[in-house]
Amino acid sequence: MDATLIIALALAVAVVLIVLVLVAVIVYQRWRISDNNAHLEKFINENEQLRQKMQRKGIV
Repeated sequence: MDATLIIALALAVAVVLIVLVLVAVIVYQRWRISDNNAHLEKFINENEQLRQKMQRKGIV
């Protein structure tokens, strides 16, 4: 095979792999952010419920 063809194919494969890795990183980060948001939502809801209980009992 010609050396330029081998180099061109190697570069093409490298570019495709880099794009796939970047897509995987983006998907993973979005999943982590979504997971963190779910925990934050649960925390906020629990705090709101506790605040309402305290208001009903006249603590606040």
